Amino acid sequence: MTSIAKSSLLTIEAVVLLLLGVAALVAPFLASLTITFLIGWVLIVSGALGLATAFAGHQHFHRGWSLASAIIALVAGLLLLIFPLVGIITAAIVIGAYLLVDGVSLIGLALARRKRGLSGWPWLLASGGLDIVLALFILSLGAAGSSILIGIIIGVDLIVAGLALLFQRQALAPVLI
Repeated sequence: MTSIAKSSLLTIEAVVLLLLGVAALVAPFLASLTITFLIGWVLIVSGALGLATAFAGHQHFHRGWSLASAIIALVAGLLLLIFPLVGIITAAIVIGAYLLVDGVSLIGLALARRKRGLSGWPWLLASGGLDIVLALFILSLGAAGSSILIGIIIGVDLIVAGLALLFQRQALAPVLI
């Protein structure tokens, strides 16, 4: 892939992240609910595929574990769709954990880029630091706060990630985040 194509893809990704971030800020509860429904459907599809795989194959020495995993995914997905508000709180915990891990990895990436003398690392460092701050904030919220603020926090994070990609695009060496 050429440098121009990589740059164009990076720009498209940045603009999509910025637009999604603004949408999440405009309708934070809807963003939280959307995340919950998305996770629910992903689990349902995953569980259905797991059931099909467990029954379609030849001899499975792990068929019992495959069935258990598929059923758990189906039940969890259905619960998220039936009780989305409970799912939002659960999603807040999962997103908080994700942002914490992602923040640490972005900081590591930024420090590695800095060590190699590559440009754009301060934006990665800032994005990683923001991820960690947002993660700690989400994990400290109660149930009511997380149902609305999760959308706001995700919106802010998407906007900062989009800006980081736009500024990263200007760097000579490409980066994957």
